[in-house]
Amino acid sequence: MVVPERCAERMDRRSPVLSAETAEFQRHFGNSAFSLKHHLADSDLFSLAALEDAAAFWIAHNRPDRFVVSGGQGKTNAKFSEMADRIRIASAISGLTHSHSYVKISNINAVSSDYQKLLQQALLDVEDLLGQKVLSNVTWAQMTVFISSPNIVTPYHIDHEANFLCQIAGEKDVWLFDPNDRELLPDPEIEKFYLGDLNGAQYREQLGDRGKRFQLAPGVAVHHPPLAPHWVRNGSSVSISVSINFCMADLDRKAHIYQVNSIMRRMGLHPRPPGRSVMSDTLKAGGMRLLCASQPRSYRDVVFSGLDRLRAPYRLAGRVLRKSRSNQMRPSSGT
Repeated sequence: MVVPERCAERMDRRSPVLSAETAEFQRHFGNSAFSLKHHLADSDLFSLAALEDAAAFWIAHNRPDRFVVSGGQGKTNAKFSEMADRIRIASAISGLTHSHSYVKISNINAVSSDYQKLLQQALLDVEDLLGQKVLSNVTWAQMTVFISSPNIVTPYHIDHEANFLCQIAGEKDVWLFDPNDRELLPDPEIEKFYLGDLNGAQYREQLGDRGKRFQLAPGVAVHHPPLAPHWVRNGSSVSISVSINFCMADLDRKAHIYQVNSIMRRMGLHPRPPGRSVMSDTLKAGGMRLLCASQPRSYRDVVFSGLDRLRAPYRLAGRVLRKSRSNQMRPSSGT
């Protein structure tokens, strides 16, 4: 679990990563989007050379899923599963000027202690700005880097985590919507998302004016509340952004309630959304929590491990059935 140890970090505190007006931060955090400042833009850790090293680290450690090159505007993902040398990594990154794609380096804080310390400091900054202890409620945190071609559009979607998107180089516009607007984001769409459908949230053209536009430039960040629908358009040059995102226990509990509701809805029932019934929420969240990984080692463990375990017998039965059918269709050898 990538969560800071408070005592050690308090003794060796670094310069702030995030800066904001305290009252505004406390008023909006977790509920609505707002802009703030960050202090990562001048760090050598986010130079292209350093990011090439980070990508090479994941490839060398047989984790090509953490260095992904994807086509822009919904094109088919192209994972560099066979990329084994620095030259091709550098080529993928340097080619973004004209390739109309983006590079994603996930969980970069696990690459070295330098990135990890920045993540820890950012979480301490959140706690200080809120004026209350919240780190004990953080169940998973990570830092992800996006390097994108000019004019790339990231489609409308939602994320589970709270997020601070920090612009390092280039510019981009981010449109963020109210996560509590159920006309814009109905409960069944959230349920689909928590079943693993990344396209669960549907953009509604007629409600597009409800989004708020944030213009990001180096040194500027924007807070994405959990489940806040958003879409992004890059500016005219290559963009580098750092996402500081984290799960919290109350958000995970709500996710588990939505997962149970999605199962109930598929059974023809009409479940109550989270927050409508304390008893119902307790039963749903408690039941799913029993299935979740007791010591999560990834974002998926935190949010989806209970659902994965619930699905496992059905997946096994499906594989057995498909194998049985395949054997039955296979022509027998005559004697």
